[in-house]
Amino acid sequence: MTQVQCHTCHAGVASYDVIHFGSMETGYRDLCSHCFNEEVGRTGQIELEQVRFQPIDMLDAAGVKRRFHFLLLHLGDRVSLEAFELQDGERGGYQFQILDEAQADLFDLMARLVERMRRALSLRHLVDDGQRCSIADKTVRGRIDCDLGSADRVPILVIDGREVNWEQFGQMLMTFEGWQFKFEIKDPSEQV
Repeated sequence: MTQVQCHTCHAGVASYDVIHFGSMETGYRDLCSHCFNEEVGRTGQIELEQVRFQPIDMLDAAGVKRRFHFLLLHLGDRVSLEAFELQDGERGGYQFQILDEAQADLFDLMARLVERMRRALSLRHLVDDGQRCSIADKTVRGRIDCDLGSADRVPILVIDGREVNWEQFGQMLMTFEGWQFKFEIKDPSEQV
C-alpha cells in the first residue's frame, strides 16, 4: 500500500485516502480526506459532520468474500460516499459511489449505498467454465478503467469485480455475432 503524507496534518495515509487539492493559480496539495473535508467546510463556512466508516465484508453472487473500504468527501453543496475494494493496496475490483445533498444524513447515505452494493453483488454477468470466460446472460454491467499496462491507452473493463481486457471482452461478444447492442454509459454515482 502506497503511503502519502498529508500536507496539512502531516500524517502518512493510504494513497486511496488522499485528494490532490488546489488549482493552477494556488498550486496543489495532497490532503487526507479528513483535512480535505475540514478545508471544504472552512472555505464554505459550513459545519460538516466527519464520519469514518469501517470496512465491511460482503459476499458476491459467486460466494466470494469482498472487503469494501469507504471514503466520505464533502464537496460544498454535495456529499459523496464511495465504497471500493483494494487490490495490491490500491483501488481495484468493485467500486461504488452515491451522491446526495451536503446536509444529508450520513448513516442513511451509508445504508442506501450498502443496499445498492448488495443488489449489484447479487448479479453475475460473467461465467467461467475453466477454459474461458463468457457473458452469463444478455446484460453486462461494469466499470471502464484504464489499462496502465498498454501503450495504446486502451480501456480495461471491471466486470463482477475482475479486470477484463478489451480483447477478452471482444471474444465474449463474438457469441452474439449478428445481434444488436445498446452501450449506455452512466456516471459512477448512478445505479446501473
